[in-house]
Amino acid sequence: MSQKHATTLIRSLCARGAVHHARGVFDEMPERDVVAWTAMLSGYASNGRHREALDVFRLMAAAGVAPNEFTLSSVLTACRGGGGGAAGRRCGASVHAVAVRRGVEHMPYVVNALVDAYASCEEGLMDARRLFDALGGGRTAASWTSMIAGYSRWGQESMGLHLFQQMIQDGIDLSPFTCSVAIHSCTSAVNLCVGQQLHVLSIKKALLLNLVVANSLVDMYCTCASMLDARRFFDEMPERNLVTWNTIIAGCSRRDPLMSLQLFLGMDIEPNFLTLTSITSACAGLAALRCGQQVHGSVLRRNYGEDLKISNALVDMYSKCGSISKAKKVFCMMSYKDILSWTSMISGYGMNGYVNEAIELFNSMVQTGVYLDRVVFMGLINACSHTGLIDEGWKIFRSMILEYNMQPNKEIYGCVANLLARAGRLREAFDLIDRMPFAPDESVWGALLGACKMHKNVELARLAANKIIEINPDGAKTYILLANIYAADSKWGDYALTRRLLRDRGSRKEVGISWIEVMNKMYSFSTADSSSPQVSLADEVLQMLVHHMDEGGNDFASSMIHLYLNGSAVIEVKYRKIHAGSFSIHDE
Repeated sequence: MSQKHATTLIRSLCARGAVHHARGVFDEMPERDVVAWTAMLSGYASNGRHREALDVFRLMAAAGVAPNEFTLSSVLTACRGGGGGAAGRRCGASVHAVAVRRGVEHMPYVVNALVDAYASCEEGLMDARRLFDALGGGRTAASWTSMIAGYSRWGQESMGLHLFQQMIQDGIDLSPFTCSVAIHSCTSAVNLCVGQQLHVLSIKKALLLNLVVANSLVDMYCTCASMLDARRFFDEMPERNLVTWNTIIAGCSRRDPLMSLQLFLGMDIEPNFLTLTSITSACAGLAALRCGQQVHGSVLRRNYGEDLKISNALVDMYSKCGSISKAKKVFCMMSYKDILSWTSMISGYGMNGYVNEAIELFNSMVQTGVYLDRVVFMGLINACSHTGLIDEGWKIFRSMILEYNMQPNKEIYGCVANLLARAGRLREAFDLIDRMPFAPDESVWGALLGACKMHKNVELARLAANKIIEINPDGAKTYILLANIYAADSKWGDYALTRRLLRDRGSRKEVGISWIEVMNKMYSFSTADSSSPQVSLADEVLQMLVHHMDEGGNDFASSMIHLYLNGSAVIEVKYRKIHAGSFSIHDE
């Protein structure tokens, strides 16, 4: 076989992914020119075999064959894919030096590959920009795209979008890939306005038929919480693939879990583990236990039970549905656990009132050598807050700083302030907020304000409310809560003034809605809701529970209540008193 025919065969085999067979042909060649070496090297790089590509380049140099611009372009692709970070930058710099010695550093293939390689690591972003600027009028769509993608990859989305705007102004043809990169920048920056402009530009350039662009737009609208636009665009898409479905379902699972379930039922394509992970999260958001169990069954039937992401989602779902024993079962069956697995289980124990189990699991986590993060401590402190273990929560907070040398963030300070405030230690909570190394946000002051209402501290309530109004002057719930505090303390003048301020702003508090799953049906209700016949029955049951608990005092109390819905469904509720004023529904 001639050298030319062998090289053609190598390219053909690599294009089909048969790299091993291509290497066999390459090794049997008695003589190899730069084209043959480049074909083999490029074949490895294009198939993601970056280490082998670099090995071929070293063998090529040892054989004394001089690389050309196409060779160096393929090597730079391998540098970008194989090393990343500082290693990728060193690899790119070495190839850059070879390009300079060979006098091909200004060739379009080489320059574009150099920009892409440097921009793939954060440390090389400035080098990439210098090369890009040096191109001047020689910039191609590829070099623009590499630079924009580099900025987006390393958190400089606004710079990437500014560069994209320059590119359009310079009259560079817009490719689907470049457009999708720009849309991804909007997604990362949560910039809905520019994202909508890119949507219009995609329509003008007839790019919406490209699935990569269309899927990027769905993701952008979901991330920017514009769910109606996301759903409208999704419904108008003439073609959808699994990525499309996973994107819209994942987006809805965060913002509108009920819509996520509806979309899942309408899927016309086989779901994968990503789909089921999102649906499990949607069930957790709705606290829909029966639905979550059905999804769990689907996971097991498709042999996804060993998938880490799905297992973590199942632990979280069962915890949020109050089925802590099933959450523990999934957790214990996991062959590998990451930080999220441990955090989900600890938080699950905490939110269901099992603070001792949460602390015990935390100690086991420390012993196994798992890296601790702030989320773990926040879960523990929240658990202590919900169960009234104030001193234990404070001890965990102090150990985080002194023993584990970890500085709390704003969220943890807020948790500790809430811990103290709920226990009536309002002045300590206020002092902690005042000493925070961050500017307290609305949620931190809101926790203090809610505790002030609980413990009838009007002066601190007024101070906390003023802080919230400075941050968000149009928040209706702050005015309403402060007015209620004044009313409870018979300060009717302050009450009237606060209500007048609320009216003057024209704000209205949104009605909070809760829901519960009973016998495979979802029931929703709100404050003072009398639209459902079950509300009066629920009130009767609540009064029975309160009466029974008042009689039982602090002793263990167990009761079985039969509540009939629609004439036949029976709810069996078991409860126990954990601490004075704190109860949990639990499963057996």
